[in-house]
Amino acid sequence: MITVIELESRARTSVPEGSARTILGPSTDGTKVEVTVRDVDAGKSCQLSPSARTQVAYVLEGSGATVSYSGANAGAEQPLGRRSGVYLEPGEQATITAAGTPLSLLLVTVPKHVGKPVGPTPPVGYLFEEVKLRSLVDEKRFRERTFWVNKETGLSGSWDLQLGRMYYAPEAHSPRHVHHASKTSPVTPEHFYFIEKGTGEVKHDAGTVPVRPGSLVLIPAGDWHQLIASDTGLDYIEFQAPFDFVTTMDHDPLGKNWYIKGTDDGTGKPILWVQS
Repeated sequence: MITVIELESRARTSVPEGSARTILGPSTDGTKVEVTVRDVDAGKSCQLSPSARTQVAYVLEGSGATVSYSGANAGAEQPLGRRSGVYLEPGEQATITAAGTPLSLLLVTVPKHVGKPVGPTPPVGYLFEEVKLRSLVDEKRFRERTFWVNKETGLSGSWDLQLGRMYYAPEAHSPRHVHHASKTSPVTPEHFYFIEKGTGEVKHDAGTVPVRPGSLVLIPAGDWHQLIASDTGLDYIEFQAPFDFVTTMDHDPLGKNWYIKGTDDGTGKPILWVQS
């Protein structure tokens, strides 16, 4: 059953750098993914210690931060602004430091997915700035998405998760659709939306649920669903893990098509993004 969890309903706990609210996790919700909002006080640092899990940290709010991390692509301490983040493979670590202003971080961790081969080059961690990443638009140009983590965009080399931002124009909607594990995957995929701006609703077979800023919508595999924006539009974060699933559309096969924003296939239409 589709579940809506409100960020404000989660207890705030003290951590050395400030406070944390776990929205979703194995111990409280039975999920494989863990999602936490970590508030970092000015002048303090958030440590992402080496883990057996894949980790992503993303700056929801704040500016002037810095990050240093270990891994094959590691380098000197670098600036980390709003809507930027770091992806870490298991065993890698990072330190994110707030400067003169506090930070609000979204932390997402998942188990390593071993159901598909990753190729001859092992995946490694990296920094990303959302504004510099490639964006995709849908068939009708009503929806736009930017992946922070996605193997098929050439960012992450692993199949552990797909994660990024989605925009819906006012009253835009997704097709009614459903996700299942792929035929080769032994893992049931997990899927959520985390709403940052705007309001709307999620339609499902048993009715509808409203969403607003701070809503995390957990959608089980096998549940048909459709996200519909109100006249405010929607700006939200979308997650799926592992990135080893299939999607079926209901009466709108073109709803699965995405096009590379800012390109031209020679007919005035953006180039189709080829995905598996």
